[in-house]
Amino acid sequence: MIDEEKILLDKPIDIENEVTPFGKRWGGQIFSLTEEDIEHLKEGRLIGLDVQNEYIIYLKLKNE
Repeated sequence: MIDEEKILLDKPIDIENEVTPFGKRWGGQIFSLTEEDIEHLKEGRLIGLDVQNEYIIYLKLKNE
């Protein structure tokens, strides 16, 4: 799956040596979700992620 905002990967992209589907990037970070986190998403809650002490990313479950 790929769209303008997300992509599924088997491993992190090596931003120093690979071209990313999103263009040039200067950093990357891995976040892990627990089963409890996924349950909270299913309940309609958001998960806020601190990205490199500069940005906040909000995760929500998209109901189709």
